[in-house]
This record gives sequence, structure tokens and C-alpha cells, in this order.
Amino acid sequence: MPTCVVVGGSGVMGQAAIQAYREFYSADARIVANWYAKSPSDEPVAGADVTIFGDITSEDCMQEIEKAAGKSFDHLFYATALGAVGFPIQDSTPEQIAQSNQLSFDPMPVLEKRFDIGTIVGYSTFYKTRHQLGSYGAMGYSKEAIEKWTLEKGKSRRACIRAGLFESFSSRGIKLLLRKTARDTKTLPDPLIQSYFEGVTTSEGVEKFLQGIVTEERELFGDSPTQPENLKNAHLELFKAESPAFVNVCGAKIWLSEEAQLLDSPA
Repeated sequence: MPTCVVVGGSGVMGQAAIQAYREFYSADARIVANWYAKSPSDEPVAGADVTIFGDITSEDCMQEIEKAAGKSFDHLFYATALGAVGFPIQDSTPEQIAQSNQLSFDPMPVLEKRFDIGTIVGYSTFYKTRHQLGSYGAMGYSKEAIEKWTLEKGKSRRACIRAGLFESFSSRGIKLLLRKTARDTKTLPDPLIQSYFEGVTTSEGVEKFLQGIVTEERELFGDSPTQPENLKNAHLELFKAESPAFVNVCGAKIWLSEEAQLLDSPA
């Protein structure tokens, strides 16, 4: 019986992983999902056989995962992240990057070492597009860490799904921060991002910013925005492929690649 653990199972990407796993590996697959929020909850994650509410960085949560999934299982989907966003990636401080990595990347090597996992799947974005460079903040370096780690040889097979613009907790956070910061456009350090907010309301500026991302992604990759169904299909392509490093999805377009996106070193 195939068994997987989905960290961040209640989010958009976590749900895509759960739906694809159930579809590809049959209804008999065992799915253990973890999620965490400031307020404890007994609400189960949709599609999961077992829900574990807890902080993935804690020993208690690790022990609960081992009880539910065992020491060995087939797949781990690490679909959770938290970090400072809403400003240019290159402006991230070492402290912001370290704080972002605490949840967005650091637990992945820990999980690989602790458990015997067939394949570990991380998640990234197209953070070297012009719009992402100007707004993705410290999360850009966390995603780069995931991409570099994906290509390193490890105990488990490693893969990464790299996705274009889709509605998520992270994208909502960027929009909220931009609306707050853009009340004074002079505080927006990136000239492209600043241009969307000049002479309009902050809500109109955010919409122009989002449309700018869609336009850029369509020019670079052929389609945008990305829908939940597209994310599910990207997981299905991952399961079908023999040894992909990166499964890219932007809109309905899905393709495989083998190289990481490298950023300049932070100041």
C-alpha cells in the first residue's frame, strides 16, 4: 500500500498533492497530512486518512508522523513555507533569510535523515522572473535552497515542482504587504513594482501588479495563471516521470527540466 506524508496538507499545493496521489496510486493509498496554524484545530485535512495538527519543526510532530506513517514511507510532499515577502529578493538580510529557511527549507533535510523516504518533493516558483525578483523577498532564497538541495545526492530521491502564479497564502501575503507599503509609492524600492501603484488606489495597483505577472509568464512560458487542476496535473506528471529533477507548471503548460535557478548572493 503506497504511503505518503503531506506537510502543509490544507494548502492549495498540499491539496493538489493529495488529490493527485489518490488518483494515481488508487483509493488504497495511505495519506498522512500535517498542518499547523496559530490556533489549534481538530479539523481534518480533506482527502487524508490521518490528520496531524502540529509544528513540523517540533519533536512532538515528528513522533506523531512516525506513529501514523511509520519509519519508512514512499513519498513526502513538503508543501509549507513562511518568510518575509513584498520587497526585492536582493534586499533580503541574512537574518530574514535564516528566518524564512526555518520553516520553508530547514525541516526537509531533517525529515530525510530521520525517516526512510522513497521520494521527497519540494516546491518552488519562477523566482527569477522580473516581477518575482522585485517582490518575493527572503522567500526567494529559501526556494533557491530547495532547488539546490533537489540536485544534491541524498538518502532519498529528490524532486521539485516549480509553479507559476496561483492563489495561495504566500501570494495573498505579498498582495497585503504591497497594499500596505504602496500607500507611499516612494517606499517601494523596485521601479517596476512602484509603477503599478502610481496615480491609482492600492487595490488597483495590486490588480495591475498581478496582471503584470500573468503577462510576463505568458510571454516567458506560454500560459498563466495556474489553477489547482494544473497543480494536480503537475504531480501526476511527476509520478509518471522516471527521474525528473524539476516539474514546471505555468497555467496548463507542464514541462520537465534539470537545472536550478541561481540567484546572486545576498548582501
